Amino acid sequence: MRALIRLILPAVLVMAMTAGSADEGPRLLLGEDPDTGETASIGVVLADTVARGSYSLGGWVMCLNRPGSVTIDKIDLVGPDGGIVLQAFSSRLQSRTRAMIGNAEQPLTEVGFPARSPAVTTVCAKENQDTLLTELGLQYGKTGDATAHSEGVRLTYTSSGRQRTVDFALDVRLCAPDDTDTEQCRDLFKELRSPDQG
Repeated sequence: MRALIRLILPAVLVMAMTAGSADEGPRLLLGEDPDTGETASIGVVLADTVARGSYSLGGWVMCLNRPGSVTIDKIDLVGPDGGIVLQAFSSRLQSRTRAMIGNAEQPLTEVGFPARSPAVTTVCAKENQDTLLTELGLQYGKTGDATAHSEGVRLTYTSSGRQRTVDFALDVRLCAPDDTDTEQCRDLFKELRSPDQG
């Protein structure tokens, strides 16, 4: 009888663990390779930014590790300084006829993103599979004219009724006009002012 109990208990434990993970819903991947788990770290430096301007960035794809739906509840800046703010965020399906945003000195709604971010439902592509995913758009600004910076963003989302977070190492620096004291701004300033090397 003891041998039978020893066999039944591990089987019940495995079934409970499997059932629990299925109820957790899909996981949102952003800046992460779904096959390897490697995460990306990206740096963006924008020149000549001013207070109360809108600086929209995009081109990052999000997807789910399995079928389902998640809703992005909020996005917070990680390590903000210098008065940088996240004015808005949104998402949209990728398109074969429209390029991803890259960056624009306009609000997200003026470059084709919906005012309210729809649920993310796109499943990550398998290797060598051509699949359209979901593009994330972030609209930055700053409260003053000084150079402002953030180290990344933290997305809080809901999947099957459960809140989760995912961090994205997106280092954004909004340079003040002619800032030559901050290394990244100085380097960009030199690059923008140098003659073409043809």
